Amino acid sequence: MIASSAPQQQKAEIGVKILAEKKTPAYILRLQMGESQLELHAFITVFDAENTIAPSELIELLAEHGVKDSLDLEEVARFCSKAAMGINQEEIRIATGAEPTPGKDGWLELTVKTSSDDTDFEEDDKGNVDLRNIQSFTNVEVGQQIGIIHPPEYGVPGTTVHGEQIPALEGQPLELTAGDGVELSPDGTSAIATSAGRVVFDGHTLAVAEEFIVSGDVDFSVGNIDFNGIVEIKGDVLDDFNIRSSKGIKISGAVGACHLESDGPIEIGSMAGLGNGLIRCRGDLRANYLNQVRVECWGNVSVAHEIRNCSVKSTQAVVVERGTISGGETVALDGIEARNLGAASGVKTRLTAGVYFPEADRLTTLRQQQRNCNLQIQRIGSALGPLGKRKNLRKALQEAIELRVSLLTRRKANLEAEKKRVDSELESFKAEEHPSANPKVNALGSLMEGVVISLGESTEEIKHQLTGPISVIENSTAGGLRFLEYSPLHVMAADIEEETLNAEEEVPDEEQNSATD
Repeated sequence: MIASSAPQQQKAEIGVKILAEKKTPAYILRLQMGESQLELHAFITVFDAENTIAPSELIELLAEHGVKDSLDLEEVARFCSKAAMGINQEEIRIATGAEPTPGKDGWLELTVKTSSDDTDFEEDDKGNVDLRNIQSFTNVEVGQQIGIIHPPEYGVPGTTVHGEQIPALEGQPLELTAGDGVELSPDGTSAIATSAGRVVFDGHTLAVAEEFIVSGDVDFSVGNIDFNGIVEIKGDVLDDFNIRSSKGIKISGAVGACHLESDGPIEIGSMAGLGNGLIRCRGDLRANYLNQVRVECWGNVSVAHEIRNCSVKSTQAVVVERGTISGGETVALDGIEARNLGAASGVKTRLTAGVYFPEADRLTTLRQQQRNCNLQIQRIGSALGPLGKRKNLRKALQEAIELRVSLLTRRKANLEAEKKRVDSELESFKAEEHPSANPKVNALGSLMEGVVISLGESTEEIKHQLTGPISVIENSTAGGLRFLEYSPLHVMAADIEEETLNAEEEVPDEEQNSATD
């Protein structure tokens, strides 16, 4: 059989090498590869399809020229099959080598999170993006490894279609400059922090900044701040911008409805929280003025002028040096002191001293969970009763009722398990001893009508304004409160109560002795 297609003129391309060429009455075959010797291509012009080259003949021919392992046998079979059908073919890749892989350049593996100029904004469930989240930092300590310097790597050699190795290029070494707060290890394999703060890397220089200072206001140009170091703001903090710091926060100006959280102390000018403001700190808190702010402080709270309509909780003392606590709730383990307590308008001001608020809050939460579980279990029980009595209904309605019963029963079982856990925790709950606890309230100027004071087991609302300076402690014998001559907060209420009881016991003895004489 003679192929229908006409003979094609074979021309060697520039830059290629002819590996083999075979001319027979039935066909003309040429095998060629490029300068890289990574690919071998076959060309064939068929004159007699019945006598064209067979796969075994092509494989043997290639083996004679050193091409074995790199053969694509499927492509060889396809090439020979088409030739047997009289089809001329050009540049069919029948063998492939492997390109060399260049070595990886030396690189820095940061072992901590760094500050970044580029921020990946994340969408919430509704597709909204919070443009305030534009900065994030990680704090490092002195001597901490902040980066591993990896040397350049050797590449992977390639192979030609003949199986000969092609050498690979080695990667380039890293050019890294140690900036402030960073030194490189003697062997050049690690970057070590020589000061505490945040890590900054611009691609060439690695440094540690110990503080994050904002010279102006915290707004959209700065964004939320999350820094494990010391944060200092020279200006104001606008509404809805939050600051978190591991070592402390200092704000010279005013703070809006924001969240301030620190593992260290916090010092601010003033804060108007609009009911949404939050201050949570593990150190002391100092401020000039607080209004509608929720405060949780594991230290002393010192306010210069006023705490108004706030929830302030402290594991130490709450002191308003020259002003007033009015409205809201104030809880302090080591006592409460202010010039004025309460407001002339009679707005309720609740004061609780001698209580460790984390324990009290946990106890309140557990009791609320217990009440909720009991209420829901009761409601489900009331609903299940009538449902179980409904019989002989239409099939669809009967199945719907059975499904609802199943769901309610499962819900009830979950609630009962949750109630059991809460009951167990409540049963085992035990407050720790707090030696500094001082159930005592001091009013230096006035104690206004409407103030509710809770000390120990006693709670009492002030019905008439009292003039200070006075100290208020619990009356451990008769119940209620004692209103005594002022003494500083460092004088413990327990010591005052003991002295008072001793004095009361001495009075009857003196009267009896006078009567005998």
